[in-house]
Amino acid sequence: MSFLASTYAWQRRLLAGGLVFGAIGFWRATYDVFNTFKATVVALSLLGIVVAGAIRVARTRRLRIPSAPAVWVPLSLFALGLLVATAVSSTPWLSVVGRAGRHTGLAMYLVYLGLLLAALRLHVEHSPVYLLKALLAGAVPVLGYGLLQALGVEPFGWKQIEGGPPVFSTFGNANFYSAWIGTVVPIATWAALSRRLATGWRTLGAVMAPFGLIGAFLSESLPGPVIGVVGAALVVAARVWDDDKLPRRHKIGALGAGAAVLVLGAAGLAAGAGPFAGIRASALESLGTRTPKWTTALAMWRDQPLFGVGLDTFGDYFYRYRPAALAAETGLRRSTDTPHNVFMDMLAGGGLLLALAYVAVTVVVAAALITGLRRTAGEDRLLLAAVGGAWLAYQLQTLVSINVPPLAALGWVLSGLVLALGWQPAFRQVELPGAPSEQRRPGTATKRRRARQAEKLLPLHPGIAAVIVVAGLGATWMVLMPLRADLEMGEGTRAEARGDGQRAQVTLEEATRVGFWEARYPARLGGLMTSLRRPEEALSAHEEAARREPGGVAHWINIGRVAASLGDHDKADAAYDRLLEVDPSTPETLQEVALYRAGREDYERAEALLERAVSVRDDSAELWTQLGDVRSRSGDTQAARDAYEQAVRLDPNAGEAEQALDELARR
Repeated sequence: MSFLASTYAWQRRLLAGGLVFGAIGFWRATYDVFNTFKATVVALSLLGIVVAGAIRVARTRRLRIPSAPAVWVPLSLFALGLLVATAVSSTPWLSVVGRAGRHTGLAMYLVYLGLLLAALRLHVEHSPVYLLKALLAGAVPVLGYGLLQALGVEPFGWKQIEGGPPVFSTFGNANFYSAWIGTVVPIATWAALSRRLATGWRTLGAVMAPFGLIGAFLSESLPGPVIGVVGAALVVAARVWDDDKLPRRHKIGALGAGAAVLVLGAAGLAAGAGPFAGIRASALESLGTRTPKWTTALAMWRDQPLFGVGLDTFGDYFYRYRPAALAAETGLRRSTDTPHNVFMDMLAGGGLLLALAYVAVTVVVAAALITGLRRTAGEDRLLLAAVGGAWLAYQLQTLVSINVPPLAALGWVLSGLVLALGWQPAFRQVELPGAPSEQRRPGTATKRRRARQAEKLLPLHPGIAAVIVVAGLGATWMVLMPLRADLEMGEGTRAEARGDGQRAQVTLEEATRVGFWEARYPARLGGLMTSLRRPEEALSAHEEAARREPGGVAHWINIGRVAASLGDHDKADAAYDRLLEVDPSTPETLQEVALYRAGREDYERAEALLERAVSVRDDSAELWTQLGDVRSRSGDTQAARDAYEQAVRLDPNAGEAEQALDELARR
């Protein structure tokens, strides 16, 4: 294998390896366990691809870039939108790196753009069959682990999961696992139907397609099986249309029947008829948890329509913009750092600039898929349908999910593959300074001779090699920073659990230093210092957390409480004032500040805050009782009696309110 061919081969291996190991891998020593490790693997795979490409360019002094404006214009606009959304953020470093556990900041989105370009460049002239095989093989342990969990077998003995049913495989979350498996189902369907693959691969596909749908269904996450069926339907349709043994009218009839089945299934699901009743109820319940988040995202966008509130800052503004009904229902018990809809996330974080650029990229890929399906035939069309079906499945799940690293990386690579197979855009070769000349004698240059001349290489210059090594090591150090911080956090958590406060402090301080953008590390350190009865250090840590995450409700509550315990009422006053700016409508927040104000004998402000609290949640006997207490202490006896009576009406067993009424009667 020639030098150039070997560099391309290594790049393809790194691309496939990043997708597969990013899906399978996790590290229990880290605090996050799943997504930080996966993000690191994905980023390192792109870094390896870039280094291999840099070495190739250094020796050929030639660079090939897409020349079609329909490719580079929307991608450039998307990158510009990301940069602007980061620049307007109140926490730019957090917007660069991304929130822990999500990793939807500037850095990872640039990684995803790089993966799209790498997939496009590497497969314009090379089949992606190897990549689809790798994904299919990688899905075996992922699905196998999920099926074991569905049977009640858990080899790792997890004590805590992020949420949802305990079928989450290597993803730590049932929704992410189900969506990833659903995205791979069209690839398995292609393997089962392809006539080019060996019998073993076809058999594996025939097994993985139905079992993938079963595994996704058993996770109790509906999007996975739905997107799997839709994506697989495109593959089956391509095979039916290219079947030479079927007359055209039979093909149309078969495709029409298949479409009718999908439509009837969707109608049955919407109506909740028969066996669809339970599924519909589950879907509505899941949708009910998402629609308030979408409403919140739209409220953020209406306030900042052009450039958004800042990339990956949804969690900072959630309490400020969420509907009052949601605040009344969930209080401080439930927060979120994403609207669970990728487009809505773009719209809220980056405004119209980022959202429209994202739509433009999606439309270009969709157009390439449609064009390619019309242009190709036979096995080529079936291959494109597999890639396109998986891409379509990914796009559907983004409507109700999050761009976590394994899903986002797969989706953006699939976008590049669709462009490569469906559109095959032209590339322009750029000659860099020092490029070797191609001298040919007229009439003597054959294709083989031209190929050899095109591969004429220069020695790798020591200076260029040094730059590549230094830049590669520097980039690796930066890529590993989130993982290093999370490892320290994991060790600190374990040390705290076993009662080793000194070790926990050291590791949490190191996590805070390494992960200088992330608020969870100093916040956890502040909690540790509080438990060790070192309030001054706790206050300092919580203040650092608030600087990193100004919209973090918990940080301002902690600052207010610790400062009040230290008698620093100026700092407590400022913290609670800031808390009301961050969260002006949650009853628990209003209650927190009101009780502090009442303790400071500022009864007028305390009463006003509690009145706001009961206006949001008017069925809380506790809030009415506290409102009565404040009114009583301020001397407004009749108003206090009214509040106590309302508390008793809401809860006849409200003993404190009854006692207060008796006390007022004795007066």
